[in-house]
Amino acid sequence: MEEVKKILLREIDTLNREEQRDNKPRFSFQFLKTHPGLWASMYGCYILTVALIFTTDFLGWPAFWGATLFIMLMSGLMLMDVNPKYRFEDIDTLDLRVCYNGEWYYVRTLSEQAIGDILSSDNVPDKVKQGINKLLSLKGEVDFYDVFHLTWGQKSAAAV
Repeated sequence: MEEVKKILLREIDTLNREEQRDNKPRFSFQFLKTHPGLWASMYGCYILTVALIFTTDFLGWPAFWGATLFIMLMSGLMLMDVNPKYRFEDIDTLDLRVCYNGEWYYVRTLSEQAIGDILSSDNVPDKVKQGINKLLSLKGEVDFYDVFHLTWGQKSAAAV
């Protein structure tokens, strides 16, 4: 069981390194490229807000500068991108991280090298190897959750 955990940890570290998953914010235009309508509507609302500010008697320059500061702050935040780290402890855990990371362990498949390492290891139980071979024949791939479930069943990762 410990051998499987080592292989999964190595695979997760490789994914984190290759995809620059380090929880650090980076400047990126990805959000602007994928949601241009949101940007256009945000600036359209800003123009309407400025028009409202200067057509009423009780609003003025302080409201204008407040709206401008807000729109600049939101524009900056939308250009920040964070790649969250994958963690072994997140496999089969439902908490707030799932809202941010998604259930990555269901969709990320193990590399052929990791599968080969598990199947060739003498420290891995035969039932895990048989389960992996069965999944390979049925699905053609094995994801992190498949290996986790075959190895530890319904136990939590914290107990591992």
